[in-house]
Amino acid sequence: GDMQTDIKSIFSILNKISLDTTSIITARLLEIDTKLDSMEDRFEEIEDHEEERNTKMADLEKKLGRAWNCIEDLENRSRRNNVCIMGLPEGIEEGRPIKLLNKVLPVMLEIPEGEVIEIERAHRSLALRPQPDQRPRQIIMCLLKYQTRELILRKAREKQNIVWENNKIAFFQDLSKEVQLKRKAFTESRCQLRILGVKYTMAYPATLRIQHKGIRHSFQSPHAVISYIKQ
Repeated sequence: GDMQTDIKSIFSILNKISLDTTSIITARLLEIDTKLDSMEDRFEEIEDHEEERNTKMADLEKKLGRAWNCIEDLENRSRRNNVCIMGLPEGIEEGRPIKLLNKVLPVMLEIPEGEVIEIERAHRSLALRPQPDQRPRQIIMCLLKYQTRELILRKAREKQNIVWENNKIAFFQDLSKEVQLKRKAFTESRCQLRILGVKYTMAYPATLRIQHKGIRHSFQSPHAVISYIKQ
């Protein structure tokens, strides 16, 4: 009888241990399940935040792009009436560039008598003064009228090779670095157009225009020009 009682006691203890163990495991599994649910919620929250951040970043990039374009446009508008002159010897203006330009431009460009060149301001570029054997800094002049600026650039194009007192002189539009780089990208396509004898012009800010077989074409990218040439 004692052995039977002992066996029952052992089974009772084992059953209790089993129940307690099952209870502990169940509790731990529930705890793990709760933590996993919490982690999933956290991951979803992080993903939502990441998506929201990416959307905000994309929106910010668009706004910055528009702001940069506005700044670039304003900068180029402020240069609208400017002309850059390369080749005038350093110091020849003796501190009075407007007086010098009023004297030499009509002769240099064969500007018709009666055409008044009204210069608002003029100065050398802000680079360091070069050594005597180095290229002189360009002079940037701002004209009172846009029409005068166009006249000067047109006359310079017509004359092509301008030499004044043994100095080769060149005239350019005053453009921002960004626009200069955009125009520089057209170098190869312009070279090919010259070889083909096709005349072209560059419109602001960086649009290449040609007239071929009586039809005008405008190109916003060098690739578009090359594609047209290959047709």
